[in-house]
Amino acid sequence: MNKARRITRGRGRRPFRRYPGRFRTSVYRGASSGHSGTDQGESEYKLAEDTIGANHLRHRSVRSQAIEDYSVYSIHLSPESITSSKIATQSVDLAHLNFTPVQGITDRPLMQQFGILPFVFPEGESMIDITVPLQTPYMDHSYVMVVSCSDPIFHAGVRSCNELQGIVGITRPEGSNCAAGYLSWIAIGGQ
Repeated sequence: MNKARRITRGRGRRPFRRYPGRFRTSVYRGASSGHSGTDQGESEYKLAEDTIGANHLRHRSVRSQAIEDYSVYSIHLSPESITSSKIATQSVDLAHLNFTPVQGITDRPLMQQFGILPFVFPEGESMIDITVPLQTPYMDHSYVMVVSCSDPIFHAGVRSCNELQGIVGITRPEGSNCAAGYLSWIAIGGQ
């Protein structure tokens, strides 16, 4: 098989057909005999169905104004095609989430912080205070801090808090041998 035949073999059908008398491209068909399109300024020819494919379109030739409203459905989107940069600010609300987030006052954004701190009781002491530093300060002291200890023998409670830190008091029973543990804390409040 010669080179010219190999090249044209994979191309499929010829781009035109021979009609009696002269060549006409396969994309054109004559107008119906009962209607003359030339009276209304239309061409004598019109495009036949299924003649223009994707390979006939130039790059970036189809613009947004050519796409009909409500013609793109979820099936047309590829997986992971919508990223956070494509989502408008404040467009996702509680109805769109499949979990219940922490909620607060509507006009005030919330910030949540948490952590774990080790503690050791000095010998002979039954009560100590631990300072919990906050990574990001809150607007004021009206945030909520929840604390607990790694061992149920210890009891923890928030003594005071300000914008930068919280003071947690931990107690243990008199004569207890447990002297060390971990304090877990969560703080939630307005930014």
